[in-house]
Amino acid sequence: MSMKRAAVFILLFPALLLGAGRAEARKYPPLFNSSEIFSANFSLKKGPLVNWGSMLQRWKNGAPCETAICSSKTWAGLVAQVKAAGDPMSQVRAANALVNAHPYIEDLPNWNKDEYWATAFEFLKKNGDCEDFSITKYMLLKAAGYPVENMRIFTVRLRNFGNIGHAILVIYQGDKAWVLDNRTKSVMDANLVALEFQPVISLNEQLWWVHLPNR
Repeated sequence: MSMKRAAVFILLFPALLLGAGRAEARKYPPLFNSSEIFSANFSLKKGPLVNWGSMLQRWKNGAPCETAICSSKTWAGLVAQVKAAGDPMSQVRAANALVNAHPYIEDLPNWNKDEYWATAFEFLKKNGDCEDFSITKYMLLKAAGYPVENMRIFTVRLRNFGNIGHAILVIYQGDKAWVLDNRTKSVMDANLVALEFQPVISLNEQLWWVHLPNR
């Protein structure tokens, strides 16, 4: 483990212990050549957990929104399209295609902030960057009936692009994991792109995980 990784682990370890006695929603297959430790404690005020919590507060469980920065008027139609796609994987592909049809825009020009995690309704109004695509797919699939425990948003480093930060949605069908990435139209088998992503933290509304590289 690198010194940087060790420092992250030491920082997060007390919070992780607080969740260690609780049962996980399900068992997850190992991904991206990493090991993971989970927690149910969302009180840690660090990085993605703060952004995720702030987004959920603004989301208000999908309460309708129509302002200069958010819109829910097309939401019901999008959910209906995903539901009508058929079996669960067809629904996943439909959600991925619908959201990926939106333009990409960085947080600074869009929100005048270096980092901002938009709600799905904010994304529908103003578009967004990688985590906003992932959040909107997550919420769209959830609204269509896909189980939350079978979805996780991953913050990752792109190994082939100088380890720049990125975010993806991973969905699970049994022991099979699939990657939804705004950079590609395809829903990708996680095993086939395992070397592309270095995971840092992943989360859903139930738990969050810190990822450590396997050695």
